[in-house]
Amino acid sequence: MRRLLTIFFLAFLASCSNKENKSTEQKNAFGNLSYSVDTVVIDPGESFLVIQNEFQLEHFSSLAKDQKTLYLFNNQDYNLAVIDLDQLKLLEFLPFEKEGPNGVGEHVQSVQSLTKDQFLFTNFQSTGIFDSNGKNLTSFKLSNSEFTGLEIDSPFNYQLLMTSDQNWFFSLTGYYNNGAKDLVKLNPKDKTGEFISLPALNIANDFSVMMSDRSILSVPQSILREVNGAHFISNEVTSSVYKFDYQKDSLQLITFQHQLVPNSKTVSVKNEVSGQAEFFAETAKSSSQISFGKMMWDDKRQFYFRLGHKIITSPLEEGSEIENEKNYKSFVYLFVYDADLNLLGETLLENIGRHPRFYFMKDGKLWSYVNLEDELGFAVFSFDF
Repeated sequence: MRRLLTIFFLAFLASCSNKENKSTEQKNAFGNLSYSVDTVVIDPGESFLVIQNEFQLEHFSSLAKDQKTLYLFNNQDYNLAVIDLDQLKLLEFLPFEKEGPNGVGEHVQSVQSLTKDQFLFTNFQSTGIFDSNGKNLTSFKLSNSEFTGLEIDSPFNYQLLMTSDQNWFFSLTGYYNNGAKDLVKLNPKDKTGEFISLPALNIANDFSVMMSDRSILSVPQSILREVNGAHFISNEVTSSVYKFDYQKDSLQLITFQHQLVPNSKTVSVKNEVSGQAEFFAETAKSSSQISFGKMMWDDKRQFYFRLGHKIITSPLEEGSEIENEKNYKSFVYLFVYDADLNLLGETLLENIGRHPRFYFMKDGKLWSYVNLEDELGFAVFSFDF
């Protein structure tokens, strides 16, 4: 059964060339912004749709290019859920194998929808294209020895993406525990590759926090996304982004001059600590500063959108039933840019309790994950400006 719950609430929520964008000091496109929030829930029918957490949604999902279908992989039963976002219902599960000639691997890192019937599965050792029947069509080994031109000895299957024409792979170097990363460009047909330096993102290393025994760490993650035909690489610590046009082999560093928030985190943190209390104090120092989200393209308006947030934490009052936890308050910001990535507007979205963690643009609206009685739901933001 399809359910649509309409709730107007706000409590949820190169050679490298350098381009500096226009300031919003004179005119802010969000000067008269208003917005509403509808909440929708996905109907699973007779099936049970397993949603473990936002991490699963962020790393094991893929939005079809037409924005009509969301694919969600469950790494426990190896089924790929096919969710119709227009009809708001689960259509089917596509079964995949863990091992064997058609196996996607024991530790799947990511899933990418290439076409309606083809999917890219990546694990720590390799990647492969599979059809909707679970058949392995093509496999690729991901190691330096497989590609000429890769002089740096570094793993490079982090956030692996394949272009629509299936002629190129793009990825980031290192593992999740590395802050700053380089872009990797791979040609799977002639087995060539190159590392492309992204020095403006090295600032991420200044905001990593790790226990001296390496038992806990917090690392600002770089994000690689294909948006509006180009690849964007960003990191939460800075508003600056790299835009790589692989068809023109052009890399741009794009910087912004924000008026509402700083252009990056500025207050330094201690990178190595000796105890949990110190660890959480340092990570709180970082999260209380502005963090910039991923770039998103709105086909309807022909604008780029981006979220940002700050998280203010405070200890629970003495005598609370739950000890050693934190009270969180999020400040969520919305930024908009034109097709040339000129900053047009920025605003604080009032009264959103927690910042969105898994979200995307669809039909000119921002969809953000919410858990509705253990069912998959989305808060759908409509912006009027």
